[in-house]
Amino acid sequence: MDQTLGSMSYSRARRLVLLAGLGILFVVAAVMYVRRVETVEVLATLLFIPVLVGFVLWDVEGGVLAAVLSAVAYSVLRYPAIDAVGFGQFAGFIASRSVAYVLFGVIGGWAGRQLESSIVKLELYDQIDDATSLYNARFFVQDTDLEMSRSKRYQTIFSVAIVELPTSSFDSMGRRRGRAALKDIGRLLRQAVRTVDRCVHAEGGESHLVAVVMPETGREGAQIFTERLKGRLVEFVAKRGGAIRSEQVQSRSITYPEDDEELEELRKRFAEVDRTEHPEQSTTTAPMPP
Repeated sequence: MDQTLGSMSYSRARRLVLLAGLGILFVVAAVMYVRRVETVEVLATLLFIPVLVGFVLWDVEGGVLAAVLSAVAYSVLRYPAIDAVGFGQFAGFIASRSVAYVLFGVIGGWAGRQLESSIVKLELYDQIDDATSLYNARFFVQDTDLEMSRSKRYQTIFSVAIVELPTSSFDSMGRRRGRAALKDIGRLLRQAVRTVDRCVHAEGGESHLVAVVMPETGREGAQIFTERLKGRLVEFVAKRGGAIRSEQVQSRSITYPEDDEELEELRKRFAEVDRTEHPEQSTTTAPMPP
């Protein structure tokens, strides 16, 4: 998965397309002006701007409508010359410009729809946390649902270790060092768990939620692992310059099916984080992982 594209909302991608298109059109118009191209043709290039805005904001329909208006505006710009020497001399210019505007609007609008569809699909299937490259809140809800179903069907158990690091612990590091520390926490966790375990990170409210889903792990083993995980995380953040003390960090282990109510509350918390990160989508409608 392209994580860069997957982490970008469609509204942001649309703004980037608009800004890039405006920049290119202004540069082209400026070069034409410096090369002393006819002023009307420079203005004709700038008339692609409303077409760009039209298809970026309102898809194909907006692009085509703006294209028609730009074609009319170009005809108006050419009217003095048409009035002087006749329409026949400029029919080709007007026709070619009009076709160019319409094609720009149609193709641009179609490309915008494809971009929106791709980003929506990537968001729907996105299971990776950008800050740490661990699994995200959406994955936690889906994965624990899968583990609960497996436990009920095969009479197995699983546990979840959860450690809550205060977000204020990273403030003293500065923005850049804080981001780097979160990336390193991701690497630390991937090295600290078994192959079958799944590590999750989500930022919820005033805490960084770090969870590890551990299949076939009982209560005692989960408690030992959770305490060790808490110690390693506190030590790591402190060494990086974070303002953190062990008593500030909450941790607990949950074993299913014994702690089903506690697990359900934790799942609701992660689901709320997912809704905050993806307000246009619902965790409950996201596809289950294979």
